[in-house]
Amino acid sequence: MIQLLIKTAICISFYIIGAYATTDILRLLKGHPVSVGNSDCFCESCGCKLTLRQQIPIFSYLSSQGKCRNCGHPVSPGNFILEVLFTTVFVLAAVITGFRPVIWPFCVLFYEAVKLFCIIRYGKRGRELAKGLFFSLLGNAVNFSLVGVLFFFLALVC
Repeated sequence: MIQLLIKTAICISFYIIGAYATTDILRLLKGHPVSVGNSDCFCESCGCKLTLRQQIPIFSYLSSQGKCRNCGHPVSPGNFILEVLFTTVFVLAAVITGFRPVIWPFCVLFYEAVKLFCIIRYGKRGRELAKGLFFSLLGNAVNFSLVGVLFFFLALVC
């Protein structure tokens, strides 16, 4: 029972990291003035602050039919696609490997590789990018460390 709870917590953590990864990458690509370390999310069109409920990955996009609830402007499907990509890859990789801790560094590397590809292919260059990358790496260290702790507890229980 404890194993199931920890595995569920790992999957939920990967779901949350998938949403963080999307926000992180999109802010870096746009040279967004808000630090990637800032948890506030805004509509790209009208600038209204999104509620916590509106920030629930994947489900909020589907429930709002891909539109801002305030102004009705379409939300880029790229946001949805990135969230689904990260969540699916992370959770499937964990399930396929039987939740072995070796998947944890794979997920970190996959995330950073996708981020690097997106920045090289689509990103803006400049001082803000370097600052954003610093905060991005700091946030990633914290997020993935928490998942690493869950893998450690799972290894202790098994």
